[in-house]
Amino acid sequence: MHLDHDSCSTVACTHAEMSRTVVNVDGIGFVRKKSVSYDWKKKVETYLPDRHSTLISSILFMPFPSERNFEATMTRSMAWFSSTVSSGAPLVFVNIQTEQIVSSSLSLSFSTLLQQQSPKHTSTVELLQAIRLWFLPGIAEVPVVLAPEEGERRFGMDIKRTEEGFICISSVFKGSAADRAGLGNLCGDASKTGHLVIVSRLQGKGVLPTEVSSDGRIVCCDHTSIKERLAAAIEEMEEVHLHIMRWPDQRPSSNNVGPAILVPPAEIDGSTLGHKLGAKSSHIIM
Repeated sequence: MHLDHDSCSTVACTHAEMSRTVVNVDGIGFVRKKSVSYDWKKKVETYLPDRHSTLISSILFMPFPSERNFEATMTRSMAWFSSTVSSGAPLVFVNIQTEQIVSSSLSLSFSTLLQQQSPKHTSTVELLQAIRLWFLPGIAEVPVVLAPEEGERRFGMDIKRTEEGFICISSVFKGSAADRAGLGNLCGDASKTGHLVIVSRLQGKGVLPTEVSSDGRIVCCDHTSIKERLAAAIEEMEEVHLHIMRWPDQRPSSNNVGPAILVPPAEIDGSTLGHKLGAKSSHIIM
């Protein structure tokens, strides 16, 4: 069989293309052109204890004006985490990362647009290196339902805030809605093991600290908003759903309290415990 010059060129190009395909497959694996459907709604409702929450939490540490490198900010973030765990909060460390933050009121996208439209535009935008610390709220989250009974005017628990910005239940009145929900037993167990009964969510919404500003202040949940929410619920005789951080070797306290479905793969050692609540911590009784 005789092939002319054009035919030879076509065959050669085809072989070369096939060779490149083989090389690419060997180098990076099979070409992924297949896609499969996934029932996201069902999975979220099945495998998360609260479908409105991602469970994992983070707190952003802005650098102090005097901090010229991210190592100093990272040191502060780890000091906060260590102090939190030492106080009795059963946090589980997940990850830590640097994060660029725009220091001016202009957004980064708007600043970029200005630069493109006017290359000579002088922008005052400064990028700061912040630190974001990711953590899990306990080795699991324990759902608790507070169900008031006719005639009750409060849920019967003393709520305080720690120095690190966490909301905890320090005491429960016997016979109250909080006691019936199992919080009294939880407080007893926590006292024996040196842990705090930390509230991670109220009505599905997070109440954990989210940021440390450049002046050192911790952005955390407002006591007033919690008090108003609980007062409104007791006024309407509505149930209130809490999530409590579970600590290692915690035993269920009642039939109303059970571990959440999702349990992180790691536990922390809660044996080294220091201070409980800061001297300046405030509290409310509901």
